Order: sequence, then C-alpha cells, then structure tokens
Amino acid sequence: MSLLSMPLRITGARVLGDSGLAAGALTVSEGRISDGPAPELALPGFDILPGIVDIHARPAGATSLAALDRQLAAQGITTAWVAQGWGWQGGAWAPEAAADFLARHARHRLMAGTDLRVLLHCDTHMMDSEARLLDLLERHAVRAVLFVDSLGDNALQIAPGQRATAGALRLRGGEVHRFLCNLAHAFDVMNIRSGSYGDRDGQSRERLAMMGAKICVAPAASGAAAVARAWSDPVVLPAAGVTAAAPCPALPDPRDLIPAGMCDALVSDGAPEMLLPAALQLVRNGTLPLAGAWSLISSRPAQVLGLGDRGRLSPGQRADLVLLHRASSTIAATMSAGRWIYRNPDFALSLHPTGPAPATVPAAPAAPGRGAV
Repeated sequence: MSLLSMPLRITGARVLGDSGLAAGALTVSEGRISDGPAPELALPGFDILPGIVDIHARPAGATSLAALDRQLAAQGITTAWVAQGWGWQGGAWAPEAAADFLARHARHRLMAGTDLRVLLHCDTHMMDSEARLLDLLERHAVRAVLFVDSLGDNALQIAPGQRATAGALRLRGGEVHRFLCNLAHAFDVMNIRSGSYGDRDGQSRERLAMMGAKICVAPAASGAAAVARAWSDPVVLPAAGVTAAAPCPALPDPRDLIPAGMCDALVSDGAPEMLLPAALQLVRNGTLPLAGAWSLISSRPAQVLGLGDRGRLSPGQRADLVLLHRASSTIAATMSAGRWIYRNPDFALSLHPTGPAPATVPAAPAAPGRGAV
C-alpha cells in the first residue's frame, strides 16, 4: 500500500461537523472516512474541513489539465467539473476541440490527484450536431451539460467573420425547441444532469426549466434566479461575487441572494482561489455559520450534481478533506480519496502518521505555493 494512502487517524485538530468545529479525531482508511483504529497523526493548531467541490471550473487560457489539477488541489478543491464549450463559434468551442479535450481528459484521469470531471457548455443553436453530441457524451461518460443561448440577444457582439453563420442560425430559431426536447429525453435515459449558464431573464430560465434543464448557473439577471427558486431549481453563483461587488450593477449580487436563501452553491467560474475566501467572508460578516458557509462549497454543490458520497466528514464518506491552519486561515494540505495531493511548502509539516510531530508553523505564512506530496 502506498504511504500516501495508508490508514491514519488525525488527532489534535478540530473537525467540522453539522454544528460547527469541534475537537475530535478523524480516521481515514481505504479512501473513506472511517471510525476504526489507525496509526495516529497529531495536528494541533489545524482545522479539518470537507474537500471543496467546484461544479464549474474554467482553465485559464492554454492551461494544461495537469497544471489545472495542481492548481485546484492547492486551493483545497478535491472534486471539480471543468467547463468545455460545444458551439458554432469555432476555435475552443468547436465540436472538434471538445472531442480532443475529452480524449485528453480521459488520459489525464488515470493520473489525476483531484476527481476531475467534465461539464459541457452546449450552445442552444447546435441543432445539426445532436447525434454527434450524444455519442460523445455517452463515450466519455459526461454527466453534466449547461446550455448557453449565445444568439438569443440580438445586441450580442458577433465577430465580423461569424456574422453570416450567426444570422443563418438565428433564422432557424424555430428548430431550437425540438433540439432541446430531444436532448432532454436523451439526458433522462443517460442520467445526465443539465442546466443553463448566464440566463438573461426569467423567461429564458423558465423555458429551459420546462425542458428539464434544472440548474441555474451564474444567472445574468435577478429575475432568472427568482424563477429558478420558484421552480425549486438550484441556483449556483460565482464565489468572486461574495468578496467583491459585481462588475455590472445589473448582475445578481450573491451578498443579497445568499441571506435570502436564493443560493444553493458557489463555484469558481475561473477563479478557484476565491472559493475559500468566499466561505470565510460569509462567516466573518455574520451571514452564515461556518458549517452553512462551507456547505455552499462542499456538500451542496456535490448534491446539485448527484454526488452524495462527499462534502461531509462522516463514516463512509469519501476521504476528501482540507487541512486549514487555524491562525492564518491558510490551506496547509489537501487530501483526495485518502491521498494527500497537496502540501503547502510554507508549512514545516509532516503528514506521515509514524513520522515526527508537526513542527511549529509560522503565524502568517506567505501565499501558498503549489506542490504535490
């Protein structure tokens, strides 16, 4: 058995439960949270929280999957869905680009530290690609799709070389409904969860909700979030909005929606470094207790996409956890499925259960580096 996945019992730390942090011990065995005996690892001065679940990650530019994997682990993210486009615009959105990405993802998963999955952004006007889309989703076991209506807004800026294509697709708008209905039926059979990204109004959200696209991600209007809540559909908001004002006053503000109970989960949406600060900010300003704030980035996003085996630190759950340095609120280490996949080099910390006790850690370490154990 690998030393990185051998059983261990973490003592001396506080563990996050439904009622908050409490002193206790946490046992990890065979990739799961357990309650049996194991070699002990003493970690006083640290808090143990469930691994972060990000259901809408976006790689920056040409970031490789390996680099993204390391970046997510350094931010405490143990499960993530990476967004990949499927649209008429070509380039990174082209079906060929999606097929290439899924092939690379299949190879990377064999060596990934995090549980890295794929979420497809499908343009609503991709009627001619229906058979190819469903074949690709089935072959690569993609189980999450978000619809994007890039042509519903006539004021949308279209690149000069794409205006003819965009105009022709707009003229075929009457075909979109049948296309989405066909996909809704296929998704039910294939157990694919679907939703929409960037809904501009409540009417757009309701139209997709009626066709089974239940998840409302990053709505561009408060009315869309209100309609989703009326349908009892999950509302998912970018974490960056918790710590900073929205770039546009018309965008829904998570700082208003979360206290009103209109947010089911927070996502990175290209900024994985914002998930932890967003949860801690909600605690600092008194919006939510730690257990409630952390659930927005752990158990609740996992539930949105149908994973009930993570997001809580209870026996039988997958051993995904974040080790947080209490004094500095800095991630010291990340564990995925019982394996340490990240250790902050700013901490002189042994994670071996039979090794020496942890050395004294700095009160205010520098910004975390990126390193894998």
